[in-house]
Amino acid sequence: MKNRLYLSAALYLLLLVLTIPATAQQPDSSVTLTFSHSFPISSPATVSIDRNGSVYLMDTGRSLFMLDSTGKPSNTFSPPSRGRITAVEAWNPMKVFLFYEDRQELMLLDRFMRPIANTRLTDLGYMGNVQAATLTSDDSFWLFNESDFTLSKLDLRYQKPIIETPLDLILDKARFDVRFIREYQNMVYLLDYNGGVYVFDNLGNYKKKLPFTGVSYIAFKGNELYFVKDNTLHFFDLYKLQERVLPLPADKNYLSTLISDDTLYLFTKEQADVYRMSR
Repeated sequence: MKNRLYLSAALYLLLLVLTIPATAQQPDSSVTLTFSHSFPISSPATVSIDRNGSVYLMDTGRSLFMLDSTGKPSNTFSPPSRGRITAVEAWNPMKVFLFYEDRQELMLLDRFMRPIANTRLTDLGYMGNVQAATLTSDDSFWLFNESDFTLSKLDLRYQKPIIETPLDLILDKARFDVRFIREYQNMVYLLDYNGGVYVFDNLGNYKKKLPFTGVSYIAFKGNELYFVKDNTLHFFDLYKLQERVLPLPADKNYLSTLISDDTLYLFTKEQADVYRMSR
């Protein structure tokens, strides 16, 4: 009986460590939003921002274009194939990453938005269906395979995964809806719309879960993770575990956001609204 009690207590403590509780939300009354302009887009999830503050978006013709830090278009990539780009990661503007889920293809663009490399996972003998992918800091790729329920790190030098983490005991197989993967500050963030944000270290070891459900897209700025939910902009400090919020216009249904210096981009299904932020 004592052994069972000790085991139950240990499991309870483990769950407390692996799941970060929701913190009290602090309204940020110091920020004022001023509407600037709008323009059409084709996807609120196929967006990204590089370390220089340039924003990457899909236009209505499904071409990828880049806005510099002043909001002016500077480069465009028109996909030569009929495949649909489902993920963009542009943090390193010298190697902009694109993922085609329908073609199971990984592609890299240079800073002029010209293709420099592409790989089809089927050509590597990679089995299953990858639902989400991203570029790593060492030019490998993190992949979420929904067929065998694994998070893996693919190294093209060896043309095979060098890390594989089973997710059977982490994600809910009956309800999972993985939307996004991102490596940031040596950690890997896997966004599941129904389950929250699952955090792994750069060796694929599961660390904890952030309880942000019903979120379609997340981004990072400094030490904060940020996202839109219920027309509220949420900022979560990754180290202090504190959350602050900024109410957004109530007559909109924003699904994602990007922040570039003092400019806030808010995305609906078909439109980008641009606001200036001031304090």
